[in-house]
Amino acid sequence: MLLGLVVGSPVSAGPAHAAPPEDAESEDTGLRLLREAAVAGRTRGYSGTQYVTTWGRSGTSSSVLEVRNVPGEGMTVHAQPSGLVQLVDPGSPAGGMWAPSEVMLAVLARNYRVVTAGEGRVCGRRARLVNAVRADGTVAARYWLDEDGGPVLRRELLDGRGRVVHAGAFIDLALGPARRASAPVPDPGGSDLGELSGLRVLGRRFPESLPGSLELFAVHDTSPGYLYLGYSDGLSVVSVFVQSGMLDEEYLRGWHAELRNGHTIWIRDSAEQEMIWASGGHVYTVFADAPADTVDAAVAVLPHEPAPGLWARLGRGASRLLSWVDPFG
Repeated sequence: MLLGLVVGSPVSAGPAHAAPPEDAESEDTGLRLLREAAVAGRTRGYSGTQYVTTWGRSGTSSSVLEVRNVPGEGMTVHAQPSGLVQLVDPGSPAGGMWAPSEVMLAVLARNYRVVTAGEGRVCGRRARLVNAVRADGTVAARYWLDEDGGPVLRRELLDGRGRVVHAGAFIDLALGPARRASAPVPDPGGSDLGELSGLRVLGRRFPESLPGSLELFAVHDTSPGYLYLGYSDGLSVVSVFVQSGMLDEEYLRGWHAELRNGHTIWIRDSAEQEMIWASGGHVYTVFADAPADTVDAAVAVLPHEPAPGLWARLGRGASRLLSWVDPFG
């Protein structure tokens, strides 16, 4: 039944119990619970199997993840069918955003109401359901939180039309013993804007926010190389890379071109949203785990024509675009 909910149609997928009364969603009643689950996801040992499905423009992408979290070391993820093994932060996009950092939780709280929405069961374990609700009352995300002090058991992202676009759930979980913390729990990740003031002194300008409540939380300048801009709404991350140079389309094997608003954008079909285009002597690349409508709105406001001024002096020098290491790795 769980697998059917995770991999079923995104239009028909939904919570496994009735919605709470409207007056129960008047406050951020679920933020504390989500914070506790996020801390458990980083600091408590566990191992298990996750089934993850993403619905995109070109169809459905699914994978099975064997995960093992060792407090203080990180989470090891063995993905099938790719066979890729990674050591990741469970609060990062590579770790599935299962344990968001305190900074990400603060961004989430600014953009959504986080409310309790009932109870359920996931992989045989009791769970509390917490929803992230948009200002218009629609649900942007659902979290099933382990009632016995474990990590997030299931997570869903929904687009603006209420369709599930990403779903992940444990199908089995072995939870280690809880540890009593004698010191404040470390909170890796978060904002990384230390280079922002220096870039502004150099005259470089870029948006501090993008449509879809995406806030700038990270900036890295690797000149000569590329400029990295990280945006998040607390639920998803949209990464923008800017390099000087021209886009060599001969190296875009596995990508296809789409015409949007008179501009050509190259797209690669994958579990993430991946887009590349050239404009004004720069190459722009977007990697995102956000819903397609959010990504489309963000991409639309980025430069698509030669435009001196706002983006003209971003980045200096460039190596070939596709020599980058996966920014989510």
